[in-house]
Formats: sequence, structure tokens, C-alpha cells
Amino acid sequence: MDVFITGASGFIGSAVARALVARGHRVRGLARSDASAAKVRAAGAEPILGDLSQVDVLARAAAAGDGVVHTAATTGEDRPTTDEAAVTAMLSAMSGGVFITTTGAPRARSSRVPVPEDESVNPGGALEWLVAAESRVLGAAGVRGLVVRPPIVYGDGGGPVAGLVYGARAAGVARCIDDGENRWSTVHVRDLAVAYAMLLESDARGVFHAAEASPEPMAALFAAIGDAAGVPVGSWSLAEALAAHGPLAGFLAMDAALDATRLRGLGWSPEVGEALGGVCGALRDPAQGYRTPRAAPQVP
Repeated sequence: MDVFITGASGFIGSAVARALVARGHRVRGLARSDASAAKVRAAGAEPILGDLSQVDVLARAAAAGDGVVHTAATTGEDRPTTDEAAVTAMLSAMSGGVFITTTGAPRARSSRVPVPEDESVNPGGALEWLVAAESRVLGAAGVRGLVVRPPIVYGDGGGPVAGLVYGARAAGVARCIDDGENRWSTVHVRDLAVAYAMLLESDARGVFHAAEASPEPMAALFAAIGDAAGVPVGSWSLAEALAAHGPLAGFLAMDAALDATRLRGLGWSPEVGEALGGVCGALRDPAQGYRTPRAAPQVP
């Protein structure tokens, strides 16, 4: 297949690019700078210079191939409108093929026991736009639409876990919220990348959760974060966490356990994560890169 990836220089997108190239596909990746283009080339893909605001670039790239994997996102308040314009442009330009978009665990019902894809909710607030973002792809005419909902993605020293380790090291303490008994599903980025590849290669459509079998209690996760950062572990109230970190703290305080039975039914298995012992094993494994002090994680 000829696949166009948005966010191809980022944490998830670059892993997807490498997985697709390894499976024999041609990959083109959106790159908004020379530095991003170098990362796209390093993943074995061909850079397409542009960003999510350049809908003409996106439309041409989407129309030229067999499929699109959309992992890119802006970080400001314009994220919903930018995403809508970008995805609409790409879908409108495609005549057939497959389109995969990426949302997240908050679209599933909050639960400490893994829930399937049909137990969806409107997360409201700043994430309410994800409802329309999913419907836009699933309802697109003439395109096989798929939605991937990753939980906490970790691995290879990157992702949101890297930010949590950096924050704990900077603060001198790793704090879970309240008792830390709430649970989140997790997935290694390389396992997640294989999930995208398998969905592209299948005839599947609809919503898919990509998660390891056992959700992780936040207390255990932050104990491993503290170990990786070399700092003690503590806790604070949700109010204190919100005051310090804003909405991100609210997400870490919720339960987000995902059931990936549908994806496993296609033959997917989180082999890398299971071999490491999950996210806590990765945090304690020097080869995964979380134990090495580094600068604050940058948005590609």
C-alpha cells in the first residue's frame, strides 16, 4: 500500500511509519520543518512538507495513495477546528481507500474494568470535539473509516510517560492523585504501531481499542515513575494537581480501562509491552531510555 501519515515525525506517527515500511509498504509522512523531515526520512518514509493548516497539501497527499493514518494534532485551542478542516480536506480528496484517525481513551466509558468500544461516551469539556471527529471518519462516504483509541502510550523513552518522568525529576517527587487506585490502560508504542498496520491491511472498519490486558493503577505507575526519575513518591489532592497542571491532572485522576478484544480478534497481541512487563517494567528497564535525564520533551 501507499500510505500517507500525518504526525509522521511524532511519537506515534514515526512508530507507525517504521512498522509500515518494515511490512513492505510505501510511506509518505507530513513534516512541518526540516528537522521533522529528517525524522520522517529516518523512519524510512518520504517527507511531504506542510502542516495541518495547509489543507491543499493534505488533500493532494491523501488523494495520491491507498490510505491515510491521521496521528497529528495541534496543541492550542484551535485543535478542534484545525482537525475538522484537515480531515474534511483529506476525506473529500480520497476516492476509496482507508482512513484511520486517532482519538483516545476518554471516548470510552470511565471504568476500572476494561470496557469495549460500544460503551462510548461524550467526554464533554475540552474533549467534546472528539465525538464529531470520530463520526466524521466513520460516516465518510466511499472510504473505509477506522478509529483507533490509544490509552497511555509508552516506550522507547518517549510519549506522555516521558513528560511525567521529567516533571517528577524537576519537582523532586512523583505524585499520584489521592490514593492512586484509579486505573488506566497502557500500550507500548511499537505494539500500537503494529495495530495501525494490521487495521490498514485488514478489511475492518469501525472503532478499535489498542491496549494491554491489565489496566495499571496510578499508584503503581507513579511508583515506577519515581524510581525512573530517582525521586520519592507521594500523593496530592485533585484540587492541588489541577491548580498545578490544569486539565491534564483531571485525565490522570479518571479511570480509563479499555478492552481490546476486537483488535485481538484480528490477530493483534501487545508482544513488546508484555515482554517488558508493561509500562512499569519499561520504566525500570534502562534500555527503554526513561532513566536517563534529558531535556523537557518537545512537541515534534
